[in-house]
Amino acid sequence: MPERLTDRRGKRRFKDQVYAAVARVPGALANRHRLELLDLVSQRPRTVQDLAAEAGITVANASQHLRVLARCGLVEVERRATFAHYRAAAPAVYRLLVGLRAVAEAVDGSIADAERSYFGAREPGIPTIAAARDALADARTALLDARPRAEYDAAHLPGAISAPLDALRAGNVALPRSKRYVVYCRGPYCDFADEAVALLRRRGLDATRLSLGPAEWVAAGGDVQRVG
Repeated sequence: MPERLTDRRGKRRFKDQVYAAVARVPGALANRHRLELLDLVSQRPRTVQDLAAEAGITVANASQHLRVLARCGLVEVERRATFAHYRAAAPAVYRLLVGLRAVAEAVDGSIADAERSYFGAREPGIPTIAAARDALADARTALLDARPRAEYDAAHLPGAISAPLDALRAGNVALPRSKRYVVYCRGPYCDFADEAVALLRRRGLDATRLSLGPAEWVAAGGDVQRVG
């Protein structure tokens, strides 16, 4: 009997340790700013100053949130000269972000309401990696990355052409009319691709949106390419 009691105590300690460790991850994510910061560093490594400006928070606040994410292993820090660059720690982080968003969308209708309010009657676009590969198998179809060039350089979908939204607006990207264009950006909550598609259509080009970004692509088992 004492041996069995000891086993129970050991089992209890084991489960307490495991669940406490697992709970640190959702605990770190239980903040809207930290979720956005993690989404941003899934696009490319960024400094705390860049992240603070993008997320609309102070540098001190961003630094505090990044320390929380780093403590539980969700982000890694790379020192370059006098700057620290933060990046998503591993593909598992991309899968976590995508899975968390899918669960939230399934149980909370306010996300769909917010999307409708912001985007209006938004076309669904190409929703999956399989559908994207089917569309891109046609040699007449070109894939455009509407994100800033630095994000394209850090990681882009195979075969994609860098076509930042500002460059498209300025007419600085040569696009033959004989092609069909599939445009992607940072993921389903990003509007760069929507704006790019609308712009290309106004110019008489055949364009549609891919509702996946690099994080979703990696989470689904796809590979990405890098410049340099």
